Amino acid sequence: MKKMIMPLCAALAAATILAGCGGKGEPQNAALAGDSGAENGAVQTETVQAEKTKLTFLRVGTEPERKAYWESAVAAFLAANPDIEIEYQECGYGDDFETKLNTGFASGTAPDIINFTMASMGTRVPLGQYACLDEYAAQWDGKDDFMENALTLGSVGDSLYGIAVFPDPRILIYNTELFAEAGLNPAAPPANWEELLEYHKKLVKKDGDNVIQTGFGIPTSGTNMQHYLSVFIEENGVKNLVDEESHQVLCNTPEAVEAAEFLKEIADAGIIRWDSNNSDQNPFASGLAAMTLGNMTDFHNWNQGAVSGKIAMASPLTHKRQATFCGMGFMFMSGETPHKDEAWRFIEFIASPDEMWRRYEELGVTPMRESLRERYVAENPENNGIIYESINCGTGSPKVAYANSVYNAVNDAMERVMYGVEDPAAALDTAAAEIQKEIDNQ
Repeated sequence: MKKMIMPLCAALAAATILAGCGGKGEPQNAALAGDSGAENGAVQTETVQAEKTKLTFLRVGTEPERKAYWESAVAAFLAANPDIEIEYQECGYGDDFETKLNTGFASGTAPDIINFTMASMGTRVPLGQYACLDEYAAQWDGKDDFMENALTLGSVGDSLYGIAVFPDPRILIYNTELFAEAGLNPAAPPANWEELLEYHKKLVKKDGDNVIQTGFGIPTSGTNMQHYLSVFIEENGVKNLVDEESHQVLCNTPEAVEAAEFLKEIADAGIIRWDSNNSDQNPFASGLAAMTLGNMTDFHNWNQGAVSGKIAMASPLTHKRQATFCGMGFMFMSGETPHKDEAWRFIEFIASPDEMWRRYEELGVTPMRESLRERYVAENPENNGIIYESINCGTGSPKVAYANSVYNAVNDAMERVMYGVEDPAAALDTAAAEIQKEIDNQ
């Protein structure tokens, strides 16, 4: 097996000075001489015009409301930093963004600053494409004010690579009207596995063998199956689907198998089958499921539809510990930028309390500064405390180069479990073997 070694920050400290189309042009400082009297050999006084440092900033996504925020944030930064220019770029999620980044790094035109997801860290940190930020964070007065888990999610090993800006936690969301109809207290959602199963069974309705209403709505296929398993294995004390540092496969540990067995027990008690790749199938959105996991966007969208005014958020469940899944969008500095100090100034600005609060007011994004927590919760005591709590105990995607193989193997395994094709232990053993092959080939 090839030994996988995560590069140290020190190994990434040296930046290659690149010129070209990625917003990093060649210096153009020039001596400007007047032309009057030049024919007479008169000596002219040279005037040196200061050259601004030009940065390229690439963010993932093309949402109009986020574009408006970023453009105004860039303008505010430039007003306070007249020695810097920023070329703002954006690209949609998925293969297009990955291709744009890969092309940039291959051609020496990579952006100086990148707003992208946690999942990218497993591939790009080992390649040196994201710069280690420890040197800057050590002198940053904002570090002690940041949510501890936000810093953890932005780290690989003991080193910081990403500054968190867009959290995406999975929150337990429930239908208060269906709770009341089932004789459950709408103000007292389940707090642990035992209560979740108890509530689920009380909320299931059947017409013969056909389930027409379910309690806990979980998908039976699709690419989000691994998120559901992740939540429950972490609540059962397992740190993730794989160990990022030792590369030990964890998805088939006894605790992980127990979590899968619990999800199968919920399914056997009565669920409505749906594919997580098709949000229109989600029974919660149409009022046919009383509980599910969703993010803040889901909550907002559902609260405009069939279940508007009937839904609420609940704190993450506890079993051996309280946990949930939490994705995250980060600000990364290119490992190849020749303008690290200037790039850090922009990242520091975006992570400032003022910008965090502006993102909350304009986009509803949770600020990850402890100094803003009380103010944030006071804005919406019913939900914001739960969102903050979910971010603080969330674990994200494993930051490994073979993450996609982990997702695919676990999604396939959980689909077999949900459809009764294979028992949880056997299915997860198969997934673990597939993941191990990928690890061995790294």
